[in-house]
Amino acid sequence: MGTRREFLGTIAAGGIALYASPSLAGGYEEMELAPKSRMGVASTAMSMHLNGLGVATPMREDPVRYIEYLRSLGAGGVQHAIRTDLPRVRAKLEELGMFYEGEAALPYHPDDDLAGFEQSMLQARELGAHCVRAVSRQPPGGNRRYETFATLEDYRAWEAQANAVIEKVMPIVDRIGVGLALENHKDRTAEEHVAVLSRYSSEHLGALIDPGNNMSLMEDAAETVGKLGPYAMACSMKDMGVAPYADGFLLSEVPFGTGINDQKALFQTMRDHNPRINLVEEIITRDPLEIPVLTESYWRTLPGMDAGRLARTLAGVRARAQALPVVTGLSPQQKLQAEEDNNRQTLAWAVAQFGAA
Repeated sequence: MGTRREFLGTIAAGGIALYASPSLAGGYEEMELAPKSRMGVASTAMSMHLNGLGVATPMREDPVRYIEYLRSLGAGGVQHAIRTDLPRVRAKLEELGMFYEGEAALPYHPDDDLAGFEQSMLQARELGAHCVRAVSRQPPGGNRRYETFATLEDYRAWEAQANAVIEKVMPIVDRIGVGLALENHKDRTAEEHVAVLSRYSSEHLGALIDPGNNMSLMEDAAETVGKLGPYAMACSMKDMGVAPYADGFLLSEVPFGTGINDQKALFQTMRDHNPRINLVEEIITRDPLEIPVLTESYWRTLPGMDAGRLARTLAGVRARAQALPVVTGLSPQQKLQAEEDNNRQTLAWAVAQFGAA
């Protein structure tokens, strides 16, 4: 096994040393190159490195450098939107034996121009992707159902529009032949997600299953995976830690094996339905999310939720509460190091659970 210096070569001059904490200064690049896992990394798990935080060259500017960096941590694949230098990127993926999954931005409205979406699907195909991650876009500034919509009527109007977008893009998806993996993105419950996917018989539409997302809708991760499993096309695996707070509970991505969900069992359920599905992690390094289940506004867009589900959720939180990571107050360099440490630890977990690739 070589060292990071030998693997990264000239990349070290581009800022890798900036990602080392003071305790690693001077010896960081001599650390042993991590074994390649069978797990890929979602772009959201590397948002700090992709953007640079003002202290390092953004890795978004050089996708080949980004791929090499992920491999140095132990990644076996990449889930990312890559729009430039496609032949060079494809060659690097093949050289390193890494799989690729793309990302495509769905239009917000069914009458919007579809050219950008089509181009992203073509680019994903050129890079060898069998599918792309996609999210039904909420209104500008919106990201979570219970924060974005003031009434159930508002949510249902958005839902109808978002579902119409899926119908509008599916002829493009089928023609290009790259799968559209629609994520459960704190928008639809698992049952609502199934209702959309079950409308189509196309082999090119499926679910990107995120076991952690619907925990914010008080779904157990195994429940979410069980319902969406028959539609599994891609995944964003994340182990979750929880803790109570005044208005409900806190939810936080934590390194695999330290949270409350059995990641190996969840992924096995997906693989039982789709043996070709790639293992991809999405550990986002950030402060815990507040899930305000004890506020009136949280319930306005969630009909059918009952007090029993709330009681079970909060009882589970109290029983399995743990200290959660916080990045507020860290320097940019410390944040970059925390993000790397989280991904490195999670990729090492994959090697321990599934063996090296």
